[in-house]
Amino acid sequence: MSVAGMYFDGRTSQAHSVRVSVEAGVVHLRSDDIAIAVPVDRVRLEPRLGNLPRRLDLPDGASCLVDAAFELPQPAVAAPARLERWVNEAEIRWGPALAAAAVVIVLLWGGIAYGVPALARVVAARMHPSVERQMGAQALAALDRVALEPSALPESRRAALAARFATLTALAGADYALEFRRSPAVGPNAFALPGGTVVLLDELVAAAAHDDEIASVLAHEIGHLHGRHTMRHVLQTSVAGVVVAAVVGDVLSVSSYAAALPAFLLEARYSRGFELEADAFGLSLLDQAGIDRGHFVRFLTRMEEEHPGGVPGFLSTHPRTDERTRAAER
Repeated sequence: MSVAGMYFDGRTSQAHSVRVSVEAGVVHLRSDDIAIAVPVDRVRLEPRLGNLPRRLDLPDGASCLVDAAFELPQPAVAAPARLERWVNEAEIRWGPALAAAAVVIVLLWGGIAYGVPALARVVAARMHPSVERQMGAQALAALDRVALEPSALPESRRAALAARFATLTALAGADYALEFRRSPAVGPNAFALPGGTVVLLDELVAAAAHDDEIASVLAHEIGHLHGRHTMRHVLQTSVAGVVVAAVVGDVLSVSSYAAALPAFLLEARYSRGFELEADAFGLSLLDQAGIDRGHFVRFLTRMEEEHPGGVPGFLSTHPRTDERTRAAER
């Protein structure tokens, strides 16, 4: 068999047109000024990939590009050769290629939608508390520099709210901390930090019509802490980014997730499932504390009515307010 080829000597980038043939166990490359002969067992032909040219590696570092149909003689068709031929046949047909692409997409989607959340839950549960506390402390320090100010609430007011928070955490069987801050730019909001800290803003306290409404918000945030939602969200986002980066080759975007934690906490944009899970846990705490869960419903409804053009961060979540209030009423 004789085919046209492009010969490269391995020292320069210049290509030379040659004819490639195999005669009596020897590979020959010939042109007007080239005559090379190498035993078959000293050359290597790269596996076929569709109809792309194949590279023939020579022992002195030179190579030659030959037609995809070019083959070296083999004493027998071994199992690996048969498998390689089957793979090549699959690669050059649209049907198997599209089916393989669909399988990869389904596996990737399934891994991100179900596998990553399950993995994040396991990892968050096994993470040492000191790691979460350190992350929470760093996030709060960053927020204090760029968005938060010291609370202006009187000491007696903060003590009363802290006592209600302590009652709820005791019912939850946990030892969480409550921090007070103010932020006119952020508005009525509260958020849970990794490691067991809830930050309550003065603006939310001012927006509440009753202390039980504040307690209902605190119970909701305790639900986020109990479910390790912040840590799971960070892990899910990071692992999903790593998976996507492994497929598409973009690894630069993954490093930004840790730095994005303060902004995420300010907006409190948990997933729909996390929010409903925190609602359910918080409502159970209200029931145990003897607080009417209607306070939570009324607070959500009033906040949405008072902020029709821009719902505050506490409500900037995936579940609709009416869906959450119906669940609370049920």
